[in-house]
Parts: sequence; structure tokens; C-alpha cells
Amino acid sequence: MRWLAEMLGVDRAALKASWNEFEPVLESGRAPGPDPEITWLRAVTNASEADLARAEAGWDRDRREALLNPPPSSVATLTALRERGLKLGVLSNTHALELRAWPESPLAPLVDVVALSHEIGHCKPDREAYDHVLERLGVAARSATYVGDGSNNELAGARAAGFAQVVLAEQAAAAAAPGTLPRLRAQADVAVDSLPDVVTLVRARRAGGPFRG
Repeated sequence: MRWLAEMLGVDRAALKASWNEFEPVLESGRAPGPDPEITWLRAVTNASEADLARAEAGWDRDRREALLNPPPSSVATLTALRERGLKLGVLSNTHALELRAWPESPLAPLVDVVALSHEIGHCKPDREAYDHVLERLGVAARSATYVGDGSNNELAGARAAGFAQVVLAEQAAAAAAPGTLPRLRAQADVAVDSLPDVVTLVRARRAGGPFRG
């Protein structure tokens, strides 16, 4: 919210507090209208239509760059997992404005199922969110592995949903909130430093050997 508050010249703390109330409604798909993010901004700020257009473009551009230019290691990891015959799904708490560029992302053709909270009407850690992506993949939870950075209490949710293995990819949490790592590690069966280590984990499991994360 910092960039948005600075762009619109509004109080950052007040904007963040309003966003924290609105975000669960938005991400669960319950916010009305075709452009709910901008409708919210219009309601909570005195921004002009020109400023709102700039905010929308900035919001889209930030996520677009991340989606169109993901880390090469992420592309390599998904490619390696697909080559091993694994079905891959994405489950994300998000909203439409963040995902406009997804169809153009090099990640898109590497996954079998994409379940976005604002489209499916359920957010992590709700059981229905996990059940939705598993059903679309045609995979039972007892045969699946969940990999995440621990946001949105997703690891505890995956464990409650019955996943055979819950994996914490620590890199994002270590950078953003290192103090959360002990709690997140306790929610996972195994922790890896980053996403590429998941390939090593799969190799170890298939070989019947140990993996040290």
C-alpha cells in the first residue's frame, strides 16, 4: 500500500487499515462490480479519475512485470517437475487486477490447474479452496504435496486438508518476515530454502532416500 498511498497523496496507515478490511471481501470474490479495486479506492479517497487511472495502471504494471518476467529458477523448477510426470496446480489468494497478465506469463503453460480465490469464492486456509484445486487436478490429498511460503496460514490449512506432505519454501518468508520462520516450520513436514529445492525433494522421495531441508 505504500506506493499507492504515495501516488494518491493519502495517509498510508489509514489506507492500509481500510485495505485490510476490504481485501478478504475482494479476494473471496464478494466485492461487487467489474473493477472492485478502483471502486474501493474511489470510495475511500478523494482521488480524481485521472489519479485512479494512474493507480490502476501502476497496480497492473507491478504485477505484470512479476508475471511476465518470473525468476528463471521458478520456470526451471516447474519444467523439471512436469518432466517427472507430476500434475501441478496453483492456489492463490488474489484478485483480478493482480492477475491480468497471467495468460501471458511463461508460468501459465507449466501448470495444469489455476485456482484463484476471487474466481472460486474460497480463500486459503479454507478447506474448500484446497478441495477445489485437488478435484480439478483429479488427485487425492493423501497423494499430493503442498508447497508454499506460509502466507495466509496456508500450511496449516493444507495439513488440515489432508495433504500427504506439506513443504515450506522459506525464501519469501525469510526475506519479508524472518521472525515467522519457527512457526511456519512447525506447520510443515519439511522446509526447503527455495523453490528449486523441491525438485531435489521429489528425487529423494522417489529414490526412497532421506531429504534434509
